[in-house]
Amino acid sequence: MEAMRNQALAVVVALVLSACAPSATPAATQPSPSAATAAPEPSVSITFWNGQSGVLGDRLNDLITKFNGTHKIQVQGTFQGTYDQLYQKIVSAIQAGSVPDMAMVSGPPQTAQYWKANAIVPVQQFVDSADGLNQQQLSDFVPALLDDNSLPVNGKKTLVSWPFSKSLALLYYNPDILQQAGVSVPKTWDEFRTALQTVKSKTSATPLSYTPDVYYFFLPYLWSQGGDALSSDYTKATFNSAQGLAALQFQTDLVLTDKTAQVTQGFDWQNPFAQGKVAFAVSTSVSRPFIEQAMPKDHTFKVGMAPLPAGPQGAKTDLFGNNLVIFSKTPADHQRAAWLFMKWLTDTDQTVAWSLASGYMPLRVSAQSAPDFKAAAEKDDRVLVAINALKDAHGIPGSPDWQKIQPVLGDMVTSALLGKATPKDALTTAEKKVNDILAGQ
Repeated sequence: MEAMRNQALAVVVALVLSACAPSATPAATQPSPSAATAAPEPSVSITFWNGQSGVLGDRLNDLITKFNGTHKIQVQGTFQGTYDQLYQKIVSAIQAGSVPDMAMVSGPPQTAQYWKANAIVPVQQFVDSADGLNQQQLSDFVPALLDDNSLPVNGKKTLVSWPFSKSLALLYYNPDILQQAGVSVPKTWDEFRTALQTVKSKTSATPLSYTPDVYYFFLPYLWSQGGDALSSDYTKATFNSAQGLAALQFQTDLVLTDKTAQVTQGFDWQNPFAQGKVAFAVSTSVSRPFIEQAMPKDHTFKVGMAPLPAGPQGAKTDLFGNNLVIFSKTPADHQRAAWLFMKWLTDTDQTVAWSLASGYMPLRVSAQSAPDFKAAAEKDDRVLVAINALKDAHGIPGSPDWQKIQPVLGDMVTSALLGKATPKDALTTAEKKVNDILAGQ
């Protein structure tokens, strides 16, 4: 999963970026006054570091080739390894002062780190320029995706990065097992717990197999109860609350009390689910092709997909995937060229093509009316499940310290599920560690 990080790497990277950062919060680079009509496209070659390999890498390269064939700007896309490796290389490049022109970034926490280090320019300055988007064009982007790319700059919500490959957490289910147990797809967390108990009592299937961490299910449950992990200014832990206790207790009850949830590591849940041995699983919205590929040829089923269950404040889900950033050390014409490529890459035609090729969600509302996407949805309405859940999407906290905080919360969940600590004690221990991190200790 894109969001998971190595704790040791996060600590080292945080120290490096802190050394690179200015003593004060960086101010947004002010855009140059622009004429009513955009200047001619610059004839420059720009570098684009990315983390897309395999089939996805091929499809991204196809888009780059298409762009290069119709523009003066030439994009040189280079695969830099996994998202962790890409992250590590960018940090080293920032330290060495030899950054690419643009790169993929795995979510708001990394963006916040790069911004804190004064390493990137806010995309907002290009959006507001003659090369940018008017309000009507901007409103075609799904609001949750723009929020995911925004940080407060000088007290104002500002687009610092730009969306590209986006997914979210969904519930996967085996409809044959649900039919055998006589249960419907659960719409609330209480219904979900009851459904697991019914599957356990009426079938031989494993009710739920999943790899628990802060994203599955702690944060969505917490958000659906009206709680949050951190304060709005990212200075204090707020998860040790009644809502946080309910969120951690819920998982503990499934694993230790009801014994309806099988805890796995990594993607170890995937093969048993694909083999028809598991009723429910949870993963990102791009997991279906991998599940289908893992199915035995003599025993296939139509993989069910549904939004995560709702709480008193409705359904909530984690927003995952990568965004795009432009680096401040590159020349102005390269920055502009990077923006023009990013803008083209997220036009309706391209976002539809990328969505259908990759399984990521299209970024624009208009994409759902595009002929190719409509045809795909008519053929299989499961492509709409994630899109319909976007209204409930909640971005990963944009704290530059999140990559040190996330492992602490992951350990909190694990300690409770293993019975090493009560949910309340696990929350209290994690709260102190997180507050120490936020205080710079």
